Amino acid sequence: MLRIIFCFLLIASSVFSKTKTSFRAEPATENGVPVSPKVFYEKNPSALTTTLSVIVMTGSVDDPVEKSGLSNIVAEMVLRGTKKRSRQKFQSELERMGGALSAVVTQDTIQFSGGVIKENTQKFIALLEEALLHPAFTEKDFQELKREILNDILHVKNSNNRLGGLAARREIFKGTPLERPVIGSQSTIEKISLSDVLRKYNDYFDRPKIIFAAASPFPESEMISDFARIWRQFPDGAKPPKRAVKLQIPEKPTLIVIHKPKTSTGSLFFAQGGITAQDPDRYTLKTGNFSFGGEPLVSRLFKTIRGELGWTYAIGSSYASLGGVSNQQGLFSISSTPSVEYTSKTIFKTLEMWKSYLESGLSGDELDLAKDSLINSYPFEFETAEKRVSQKLTSYLYNIPILSPEEFSETIGGINNKKLKSVLKEKHNTQSWLIALVADKDVVAKDLEEFQKDIPQEKRLTISKVYTPDELVN
Repeated sequence: MLRIIFCFLLIASSVFSKTKTSFRAEPATENGVPVSPKVFYEKNPSALTTTLSVIVMTGSVDDPVEKSGLSNIVAEMVLRGTKKRSRQKFQSELERMGGALSAVVTQDTIQFSGGVIKENTQKFIALLEEALLHPAFTEKDFQELKREILNDILHVKNSNNRLGGLAARREIFKGTPLERPVIGSQSTIEKISLSDVLRKYNDYFDRPKIIFAAASPFPESEMISDFARIWRQFPDGAKPPKRAVKLQIPEKPTLIVIHKPKTSTGSLFFAQGGITAQDPDRYTLKTGNFSFGGEPLVSRLFKTIRGELGWTYAIGSSYASLGGVSNQQGLFSISSTPSVEYTSKTIFKTLEMWKSYLESGLSGDELDLAKDSLINSYPFEFETAEKRVSQKLTSYLYNIPILSPEEFSETIGGINNKKLKSVLKEKHNTQSWLIALVADKDVVAKDLEEFQKDIPQEKRLTISKVYTPDELVN
């Protein structure tokens, strides 16, 4: 095993040495105006496929608050046929060449990604070009898409694990585009018109906001030429604006209940302020969270509340509960699925363990396990051309360096418990928790009353607000 890891270290080091001076390179300019696109590329001569991505630097954070989900609709509409081909003909052509193409929207980006067998690379690029530059945007496709999205949103009501996160969003991001998920809600989707879609497309699909990435067996010059041809056909525009959304974090533990009568297994979602992708303490926090709650089976939360006590089927913690760290400050979350009779016990045990973590950090064995695991798994982030391109792209989008395996090992190896406790004290506290619980509100109220009967009334945790599932998806 050590030999395998050493080999990957050599591979990753080689890759890093080749890309270190170029992954942040800006495109050529004339009088400050770009004359070529940003392209991140990895050649893999033995690859049987080409994979590529086109990234538009706009996301859900740019959606109007009352029209959350607009970016997602724009992304989906781009792939629903072109001026030349209906949706059905577009998909048939894609399948005929053995290709796949999809769109993913985050807070910061719209990303079109796909792949195809290498023999059909040029046909695939031509079809992608047609979709990006000449989308059909028909009223029929638009109305069909809205119906599909509204049906998807309705299904969320049946997912206890998702309802807690929706409630936390409503409170912590109130009045901002992030108050609702990327897909939007019933009320915001209903307000979006086809003219909104066209306006968003025209405002954001321009040269300064478009980036290309690919991994392929073909020479880099060929791929850059293809991307440049596509890029030049987009209109000129302005650089994407930077927006910062402010979180509204409670000063003390605040409990919100999503009322689902007769629920036998609830869902708990603890949330407080997290980090941005650029946070200088992200490595320290990631290392600590690995052993506190981030890694199933071996983490402290799992071993105690799931393993020893058996109060919940699953439990874990994360700095990426909103879909990954980004330019926006995210949430740190702890989620679990306790049985009804153990709900109060799970809440207070979680708060107790969090307090102990902030005050004492990790034991020597926990810290060593986290550091060894992170260091030894890091080279696998470079094992394929696709992963190496992804590293370059993430580095550019979020202005963070790519660490070589040696640099990563040195960074993680330098973390000790004193440093961890200092960072935890700076970033977190024991009180600022928004706790969202999916359960029967009457059962919860009774259980809390019984559990806290020996605690003074003014110090008890009580239900501060009640949502219904219908309210959260609307």
